[in-house]
Amino acid sequence: MSRPSKPRPPPPPPPPALRPPSTALDTPARPGPGDGLARARALEHTGDHARAAALRLEYAHTLCGTAQRIALLREGAARHSGATEEGRSLHQALAETLLRHAEFMEDGAPRRAILMEAARALEEADQGAIAGEIYERLHMLRRAAVAYERAGAVTQLEYVLGLIDQIEHIEATLQRASDEIDVAVREGRRFLAHSLLHEHLHDVRITRGPLAHSGAPLLRAALARVLADLGSALPRGQRVDLRWGAGQVTRVVLRSDLRLGRSPDVEINLAGASLSREHAALRLEAIAAPGSLGVDEVELAVALVDLGSRAGTFWRGEALAPGEPVALEGPGELALGLSAARLEVHPLPRERGELGALLRPLGPGAAAHPWTLYLPGGGPLWLTPERPIPAILELRPPFIAVRIAAGIRAQLGQEPLGPGASIEVLHGDRLHLDLPDGRLTLEISMT
Repeated sequence: MSRPSKPRPPPPPPPPALRPPSTALDTPARPGPGDGLARARALEHTGDHARAAALRLEYAHTLCGTAQRIALLREGAARHSGATEEGRSLHQALAETLLRHAEFMEDGAPRRAILMEAARALEEADQGAIAGEIYERLHMLRRAAVAYERAGAVTQLEYVLGLIDQIEHIEATLQRASDEIDVAVREGRRFLAHSLLHEHLHDVRITRGPLAHSGAPLLRAALARVLADLGSALPRGQRVDLRWGAGQVTRVVLRSDLRLGRSPDVEINLAGASLSREHAALRLEAIAAPGSLGVDEVELAVALVDLGSRAGTFWRGEALAPGEPVALEGPGELALGLSAARLEVHPLPRERGELGALLRPLGPGAAAHPWTLYLPGGGPLWLTPERPIPAILELRPPFIAVRIAAGIRAQLGQEPLGPGASIEVLHGDRLHLDLPDGRLTLEISMT
């Protein structure tokens, strides 16, 4: 048997054909992604801005990323003005890219910045009318007016100029009101200031439309702060404390009645287990008085009334029948219960038409207790039974006013007041009166 022969190996592959050198030099290589930008920059360096702008636009269309495209166009817009057709095309492309990008952004400062940049690019691209619309939406009315004017958009320009005039008028009105309110507060005319504040703060035009993005809201916010400050310094419950002299205090109550008892809610709170919560009260009552023709006439007087107390009320040692008022014809001692609490009471001179009374507790340390001036609805100011003041207290809700007598010079804080001034006082005021016996300073407290 013959032995099988071994297979022959395949012949080796032929060597690759060599390309002639001339062929390799004639075939251009594919340009890289940055070659277009590099050529554009080179052309800009040599001054060929038209071809450079065209290359930038062509290269921008090949970029997929919005951020890269915006960066490329921004660089080109910074190097090419809108003086040439190619430059305008570059700015137009930048504006369109920015506007498309802004469509996907949330409202806020970054989106606003993108829209402003797009509007500026449109102005360079000779698209002032569209730029003006963007400025108008951003409430940049003066910029919009400039863009409309350059574009010759007369109708839009007239509309925007009308809005600007309206805003300037309202801003000027608010500024004048702010100045007038400031002067009124300093001079003590707080009722006028209060009325002006409410009038201008309730103007709904300030919070709507273009005015909401002007200087008017800032002025309005300043007025709102002034109103809040006034509100925090207003009287609390028709009562005011006057601090004067060497630490002395006179409390003025202008309510229709003045209650006494052990309740913390009454106007004069007194300690004593036998006292009722509302034990007695001072109030105005109509009483009969002999007339000039022998016929009794009815007139008002300050009267004391027991409010149904358990321990009784005694005026000048005489017990009062519960619920039956007794007119106070002169000073005397008021006792609530037989020994629980005693007060000295000084009615104001009714013959001079003054309706009110001064009272304070008696007993150990009585001199340390403040006087309480009861003025139902207002009346002449007395600090003590021996210290009348040439001034009248008045209720002007929500204020308490001090009307100073003619001929008395006064000063509110550092602000001089004319003779016979009338002011609405606030917590913290310092009122200086030049009286015949010297200067008196009243510190106002609304606690």
